[in-house]
Formats: sequence, C-alpha cells, structure tokens
Amino acid sequence: MLKGATLTVSRNYRGIRIGAGAAVLFMLVVYLILPYIAPNKAALLSFLMQRVKGTLAYYLLDQTPRIYALTAEKNGQEVLISEQAVFDVTSRDEFVIKDIVSDVLTDKGFSIDVVGVGGTDDYRVLLRGIDLVELSMANMTEEVMKQGYAPGQIQVAYQGEILTTIPIHIRIMAQDWLRYAKASNSRRTQLEYLKRVVAANPGDLALRRILGEIYRHMGMHSAAVSEYQAVLSQKPDDIKALSGLLKSCLVLGKNDLAAETGERAVKIEPKDSTLWEDLVLAYSRLGEWEKAAESCQTLVKLKPQDYSARVRLAEIYEKMDRVAEAIAQYRIVTEKMPQSVPMLEGLGRMYLKQGKYDEAIRLFNNRLRQGTAGATLHANLGSAYGGKKMWTEELKHYRKAASLAPKNPVILYNLALSLENNRRDSEAMNTYENVLALQPGDTDAMLRLADLAFRNGRYTQAIGYYEKLINKISQKGKIYANLGYAYGELNKLAISAGYYEKAIQSGLKDEKINYNLAVTYEKMGKEKAAAALYRKASEQKPSPKSLNHLADYYIKIGSYDDAIKTYQRLLKLEGEKSGVYADLGYAYSLKGNLDKAIENYRVSLRYNEEESDVYSRMGAAYEKKGLLLDALNAYTRAYQLNPGDEEASERIPQLKIRLLREKQNKENQRGS
Repeated sequence: MLKGATLTVSRNYRGIRIGAGAAVLFMLVVYLILPYIAPNKAALLSFLMQRVKGTLAYYLLDQTPRIYALTAEKNGQEVLISEQAVFDVTSRDEFVIKDIVSDVLTDKGFSIDVVGVGGTDDYRVLLRGIDLVELSMANMTEEVMKQGYAPGQIQVAYQGEILTTIPIHIRIMAQDWLRYAKASNSRRTQLEYLKRVVAANPGDLALRRILGEIYRHMGMHSAAVSEYQAVLSQKPDDIKALSGLLKSCLVLGKNDLAAETGERAVKIEPKDSTLWEDLVLAYSRLGEWEKAAESCQTLVKLKPQDYSARVRLAEIYEKMDRVAEAIAQYRIVTEKMPQSVPMLEGLGRMYLKQGKYDEAIRLFNNRLRQGTAGATLHANLGSAYGGKKMWTEELKHYRKAASLAPKNPVILYNLALSLENNRRDSEAMNTYENVLALQPGDTDAMLRLADLAFRNGRYTQAIGYYEKLINKISQKGKIYANLGYAYGELNKLAISAGYYEKAIQSGLKDEKINYNLAVTYEKMGKEKAAAALYRKASEQKPSPKSLNHLADYYIKIGSYDDAIKTYQRLLKLEGEKSGVYADLGYAYSLKGNLDKAIENYRVSLRYNEEESDVYSRMGAAYEKKGLLLDALNAYTRAYQLNPGDEEASERIPQLKIRLLREKQNKENQRGS
C-alpha cells in the first residue's frame, strides 16, 4: 500500500511585521479559495475567521501552521485537493500540484511528496497517474480489488516537518488490467489477478470482457466464451464481446453459435469487414453456401480491392457449382494479378469442372512454371490429363502429388484410380489398402479394392471386403451378386445361392443374376427351381445361354412342344445357325415328327456340312421312317466325319444287312 504524500513547510523567518504586500496576497488567496472550501456565506465567514486566526497564531505566537488545501492542474483543468475533496487519479491522467493553501502566506520552505512516484520534492512537478497505477497493481490486495481503487497519499512538509497527509484515490480501470496482463512475462499470474478482480466485481462488464480477451489470447477459448456470454447477457449489443465470442467459437468449432453471433454482430457494425470475414468462415464450415456467398458479396463491396475476398467468393461459387460466376470473379483478379497463385489454380479448377481440359492444363502448367508447387496442383493436373485420357501423364502427376502428400487419402485414392486406368491392378490394390490404413471407414476405397480383387479372380480376398461393406452402404444388390459369384467359384454353392437370392430380393433387376442362380440351383440338383429362373431370365432379356438351358430342361422333362418353342425363340435371337436347327430337329424327333426333324437337320447341314452328330441323328430319323438307304447314307457320312461315332459304326453294317435282305426278298417275290 502507498504511504501518504507529505507537504513539508519550513519557516525561514518569523516576525510580527506583516507587510502590505503579504496582506494583499493573503486577501487574494482567500478570495480565490473560499468558494471551494466554504461555498455558502456562513461557512465563508467561519473559514475566514479561522484563517485569520491561524495566520496570526503562526506569525505572532509561533504556532505550527495548518494546511487547508492544495490546488492542482489535472489534464489542463484546475482542481482542489483536500480531505473533503478527494483527489482521483487514473492511468490516463497527468497532474501538477501548483499551490498550497495554509497559514503561511508564502510558499517558501514547503515541500510535497506524492508517495511512490516523482522525486524528493514533487511540488510543481508534472506527475503521471500511470506510475501510481502501476505501483498500486504491483501491491494489489483483495480489499482494493473490491473497492476498485487503491489508496494513495500526498504528504505536505514545512521546513522538513510533515504537517499533514492528504489521501488520494488511485483508480484501476479495466484497461489497466488488460495492459498489465499483456505486459507481464507471466500471463497466467496476471490472469489470476484479473480473475480475482472480476470475482469481486462481477457486475463490471468491461472487466469481464477484458478477461474474455485475455482468455482468448491465451488460447483458453472455452473460458473466453463463458465471459463473453456473461457480458452479452447483460449487454446484448456489446460489439467487442460479440466479436471475441465469434472468434473463440470458430476456434472451438462451434460453428452454429459462431454464425448466430456473427449475424448479431454485423447488424450492429455492418461495415466491419473483419466481422464479415469471420461470418463467411462460419457459414462455409456449416456448408450454408448461399449465406456464405451473400456474406462474401458484402465483404467484396466493403473491400473491393481486396482480391483475396474475391478469390474466397469464387471458391464459394465453386462449392455451389456456380461455375460461370466463379470464373467471373477469378477473371477480375486476373486483370490485376495475372500470376496470382489462387487465381491460376482456381480458374484452372473451373475449367476442369467445365471439361475444358486444355485450358486447365495450360493454367496449371503456368502455375507449375512459377516454382515450387504443392500436391493439390499436381493432383489437379492429373485430373485434367485424365479427362483427356492421357493416362501416362495422369499417372505421373498423381504419383508426384502422392509423394508430396503421402498421408492424403483423397490423393492416394485418385492415384489408385489412375493406376487402374494404366492397368496396374496390383499397384492400385496396394494403394487402396494405404487409403484404408489412413481411413479405415472409406467405403469407396474398400469397394474399389473388392472389385479389383473380384476382377482378378482373388475371390477369397474379394469376399472379405464385400462382407465388410454389406452393413456400410445402402445399395447392396451388386455386392450380393458378386458375393454369389465369388462363392460359386469357390464351389460353396449353398452360400452362393443365398447371396444371389438376396441380390434378387434387394430389387436388382439383372437377367444375369437369375441365370447365375439358376446354374447354381442346377448344380445343387434343384432343376425345377433352375428352370423357373431360366424362364424368368429369358423373359427379362432373352440370351442364348438362358434359352439353351431352358430348352434342355424341357427336353429332359419331356415337354417337347415347349422345347421346340424355345429353340424357335433362339433362332430369332441368334439368327440362322447350324446348332440351333440341329437342336430343333432333335426336339421334333423326340416328339415323333420325323419329317420336321429331318427338315431341320438338313437346314443345319446347309450351314455346316461337317457336323457328324447331325448326320447321325438324321440317320436315326430316316431309319425310323423306314428310309434305310437314306439312313445308311447319313450314318456313312457321320462315320466319315467322325470314325469314332459308335452309333454310326454300329448302324452301318446292320442297315447294309437289312438292305440286302430287303433286296433278296424283293427278288424272291419277283421270282415267285
């Protein structure tokens, strides 16, 4: 605590003679000072009598003089200092004590000490309030914190003897605490002081806001938010508290509160560009691109020459797919800053979105020639070259991008796609695995990896990835179908059939699924179920495979008319082919329509004369009709084409014998 400042008055002489000049001076001082000390007439008369008595007692009776007041000049204004008129000092003040009102009619022998500042004698010396404030803050107590001011003293001495101590109030303002905290080497120590002051003065909103500022500058943003909100609960339009709250919320990721706070702030200070910048950031983080664009448009109007604001607006337009507007902003920047990095890269991205790959490549390469380029630029170049199907250049730039940002999963994913484009499936799979190591939940990478494993016949590996994906994506049909196929290739027919069934139940409409499930059923011995699916597959989209399987089933169950109809559908689908006519002839043969059977066999042989099986079947049809010579000729041709044809080799001698017997019988009949 400060000791009082003492004014010391020393008597150089005493006498009973009072000169005329001294009397005049006395009356002048009384005239000037009395209105302050005794404002009404009664008090004025009382003080006058007391002053006359005291002066006479000092000069005639050698009594110790009394001090009535001090006059001072503070910040250019006259003030009176006494025990009744307490002197307030703040860090903003400068003051000088000019005169002493006492029983002594001159100022000789007097000295003044404003305790804690100045020199040995502060009489008529210019002093600074900030020096008193600094001293008081260094010796702060709980009581002072509650009062809001520190006690100071002015000691008045005469001829080395302290006559009186006059109190002063050293007021510590909120700005002093902020300055004190910023200047301290130990901010945490000073923060504790300020916290105690705020605790003692919870209603001092300025102090609470400054405490919030200190918290924010120290990175203690949660505490800062609490203080700002406390201020705003009492003073909702405190723009400094709103601005600080906005910034702390952005750091904490409280983007909803940041946006709400920013909206309030810009209504109060609509021309503060910093507030608009923070509000744009809050909206952008929330993905509220319309609001972000509107706010950024305002920012551009406030700072039309700030090209970074225009680039930001262009980037927001990018997010909104408002490509033309984005390009317009980039071009404005181009006129003033043709080599601006954000402009070159941003405009290049826009051309990339428009599919103007040559323009994009030109801009990106222009940027590349400026010097060191980052991973994003190489990735964009890779994308542009990929758009032109220049796979080698695409891969070169994606490799460079990945080398600059080896932990960037997006770049690695695109590198893997590029490797696929360059038919480097093994490398692509390794790269997708790196993506999953960085982002285990990346379903796109996992799906690509599963498809690559499937495509390369790594069915066990593909099954592992597909089964992990089942519960992570909504469109499961294709995955079920691929699982069905993979398990089928591993000869796990029951599991395969189960996944095919799930694929169909998921709504996947693909005749291949029905066909594959039908094949699986057939392998499992479920022929009827298989036939139903072959029929369904052929109705969805007729294919030679499904129709052939369906016809075979009809042949097997003896439904020859259905088999014939199916083969006729197959003829319309495939056109006139030897094999279809041969099968159709066989179906007619089984039905007993030998003429139609022979007719179709003959058509079949017109397309392919080398089919021994067709000749053999046609021989059987002729034999059933009793046309033994035609039958023999057909079997003979079959044997010539295929000496291993057992039926032909067996029927030929038998038919020859039968033909000889018929010949003999005819001759015997003619002889008789």
